[in-house]
Amino acid sequence: MYNGRGGAPSAESVRASRYFPFGRALASLVAGLIGSACAGGPDGGGGLRSVVRDSAGVTIVENERPPLDSRVEWRVGTAAAVTIGTVEGDPAYELFRVGGALRTSDGRIIASNAGSGELRVFDSHGVHLESWGGRGDGPGEFGVMAPLGLQPWPGDSLMAREPFQSRLSIFSTDGTFGRTLRLQPQSGYQTVVGPLPDGRILARTLTSYESGTPGTSELTRPDLEYGILEADGSVHRDLGVFPGSELYVVNTSEGARPRRAAFERSAFDFVWGDLVVLTTNDRYEIRAYRTDGLLARIVRRAHEIRAPTRADLRDYLARQYSGEPDPDAMLDAVADIPLVEAFPAFDRALVDRLGYLWVEEYRLPGDVDRLWTVFDPEGRVLGLLEMPGSFSVREIGADYILGTREDALGIEYVEYWSLDRSGS
Repeated sequence: MYNGRGGAPSAESVRASRYFPFGRALASLVAGLIGSACAGGPDGGGGLRSVVRDSAGVTIVENERPPLDSRVEWRVGTAAAVTIGTVEGDPAYELFRVGGALRTSDGRIIASNAGSGELRVFDSHGVHLESWGGRGDGPGEFGVMAPLGLQPWPGDSLMAREPFQSRLSIFSTDGTFGRTLRLQPQSGYQTVVGPLPDGRILARTLTSYESGTPGTSELTRPDLEYGILEADGSVHRDLGVFPGSELYVVNTSEGARPRRAAFERSAFDFVWGDLVVLTTNDRYEIRAYRTDGLLARIVRRAHEIRAPTRADLRDYLARQYSGEPDPDAMLDAVADIPLVEAFPAFDRALVDRLGYLWVEEYRLPGDVDRLWTVFDPEGRVLGLLEMPGSFSVREIGADYILGTREDALGIEYVEYWSLDRSGS
């Protein structure tokens, strides 16, 4: 289960060296790399070039950047086909802190509603059928602020995460509670990322960081440690330490107070088939590893590097704190936040039910469209697709996109949109 856009570049500027990661070298790679697989046409990007090569056992896929005015020949519905949620009325439709949503093979929609500690089940038309779980410590129940995640589990089941309790609960798709898995304290891992096809689990933990001198502030980047766990929570293999997401830390006499950094470089982790993706958006590069910890695949896409200005930072912070009781005070507290060297290369990445990779473009100042770059299961670029505005994607199936939306009043909704892939 995830914008580097700017103005529309010319064909010459797309090939210029300022486009990371391979700039001018792309043309020569495409023309002269003997034995590489170049994809084009309906299954290879509609004319876009993808160069596939092997480097010491690692598959590297170098992709052109799709023209910004182009779109892959797929279609998202013009309006949500199903909308679940209400301002007031039946409590079963009042959603709060929706942490995930998925669709079962028979068309039901399941949403994890952390506000009530429930998994709420709706039919294909959005009619509430039943709710599972509830607040508590018993089998199949959830603690505070849970469930926050929802994913398919091998064997036609589903997994609901409880990150603050370091545990997950497994249910069959008919609502039967299976078991609870608690991460073993001695393993060192605290958060489940997701299941692997063989039933093992990808997990991570955030390394600690020390407070600095009171009265100072800094950008910091705690590391993340990853491992593969057995189904009982014991460690199968440690995968190593990787860069985490950036934080802006204000040091006080009471300790460090982390805040979200502006235009922060972020870490991303998810399962892609039998590989695990452990990567960051420092550059446009998706790195996937085998479960033995060895790098297996690198997917790159040409990307324009652009540095933010102080004006960009002021506008960003003003939007972030516009809803605060005293936005001016909040802005003063972060007035000295440093600028990052460049905007992130992308905003999100996820894998759909068919194994396609979807990467959401990072929206630069002035950007309006919400664009995603779609790659085939081998990592070859297919093109750009536009998503509905103010819609957070939770799951992409063969013919649908499932996600959440929040209106101006803060009311939450789960929405089902149709997806037609027949155009290509």
